[in-house]
Amino acid sequence: MKQTSLFLRNSLVRIVFIFCIAALAGTLNIPLAQADAAPPPDPTVGGVGPYQPQKTNVQMMAETVFMDVPPSPKNLAEPKQIRVSASFTMRNQGQAEERMQVIFPLTQLGHGEQPLYKVDISSFAVKVDGQHVTTTEITTPPEATRYADAEVRWAAFEVTFPVQQDVLLQVEYEMLNPYGEYGEGFTGIAYILETGAGWYGNILSADITLHLPYPVTEEAVSANPGYVISGNEMRWTLRDFEPTREDNLEVRAIHADVWQTILNLRAQVEKHPEDAEAWSKLGDQYMPRAIFMHDDIIMGSDPHFMELALEARQKVVELRPEWGDAHYKLAKILWLSNPSIKKKFRMGGDSTTPDPSLKDPAIQQALHELQLAWSLGTEGSLLDLHLVFPELVLTTDSITTVTPAPPTQTPAPTFTPANTASPTASPTASPTLTPTISPTQTPVPAGMYPPVPYGVLIAVTLGLGILIAVFAFRTK
Repeated sequence: MKQTSLFLRNSLVRIVFIFCIAALAGTLNIPLAQADAAPPPDPTVGGVGPYQPQKTNVQMMAETVFMDVPPSPKNLAEPKQIRVSASFTMRNQGQAEERMQVIFPLTQLGHGEQPLYKVDISSFAVKVDGQHVTTTEITTPPEATRYADAEVRWAAFEVTFPVQQDVLLQVEYEMLNPYGEYGEGFTGIAYILETGAGWYGNILSADITLHLPYPVTEEAVSANPGYVISGNEMRWTLRDFEPTREDNLEVRAIHADVWQTILNLRAQVEKHPEDAEAWSKLGDQYMPRAIFMHDDIIMGSDPHFMELALEARQKVVELRPEWGDAHYKLAKILWLSNPSIKKKFRMGGDSTTPDPSLKDPAIQQALHELQLAWSLGTEGSLLDLHLVFPELVLTTDSITTVTPAPPTQTPAPTFTPANTASPTASPTASPTLTPTISPTQTPVPAGMYPPVPYGVLIAVTLGLGILIAVFAFRTK
């Protein structure tokens, strides 16, 4: 019985002691530790972390790729605009037959601001030595980059590779044009080579051809270097190489109908250089090529088309100086092409570029053209001027700068001893009334307790100690 009482007594004492410690911890604002997510692993060979290709003796002897961009569809929002066919000659260089699940990327492994590679899975078809085979879809986790926010998707199919025998793999699919949904008048084409690094040894040869619906020019198409132009085609020839991410192809081509419109307008202004309407339409065609914007963010720019757009806008103002919209469009290209403005509104802007300044002559010119546009009449917007220069006062009649006045300092009060006459104050301006600030309680942040005075802590601790002592004495 005594042992039972002693056990209960000790247990209760422990409980009360733990309660005291918990109470003190709460009053002293001791933070509780919580588990936090660990950073993902770094990308590894091939850049498909955490996916790793299995070791194999199968080598890619040759690959041939043909990508065809048809004429622009009537609906530019239609995303499926690129057809691709590729063949791969594979040879098992080992001493034993290999059977594996070959995979083919359906989405980009790692990308920047706007990925160009996305395969329409419903169009994907595979042949192995001329025979159609069934495919399934698998996924691997995304890369450890700030742009990769979705799993990587792959098409998978079973293949057997006999020793020292060539096996021909053929794939066909349609690619989704990432620019189509934005109506930017571009076609984005990409082809991933880096996944070929998983095979044995080097890739002995790769011949890649891109066919466009118009004669290729470097003005209408931007792409990886190393290509040869032949009429409507661009060709890349690679030999005995180990592909890396830098070898992946990315091509950006102007839609065929947009490019033809530009060529027609160029011919028109060359024939009629005084045609302000034609110059204005030509500038309208150059602008989306000069500044690439999405959701009011500058995604990129092309110096060549920027220069052409500026030239066209200046020509319209020269021909029609009374045209308010012409001045507005000139102000817009001057504003958006300014390096400091591009830095402010561009995703990942250049940190070496200085911040926008009203003293910049180019910005002053843009503001001048905007003022003319408003005085002559235009439906143009304010070009986000208030986001860059909040000190500007913007109206349809003027653009003025307000310099904040320095705060008025209230003179310190002069104390006059009792029974002493106050000196007569000289006439001054009306006194400045200083507002009276009522004392307020400092809000307590969510999840925190207000500080407790040390006297209260000591009293609580002593009181609990007395309770423990009384309890122990009574249970003897």
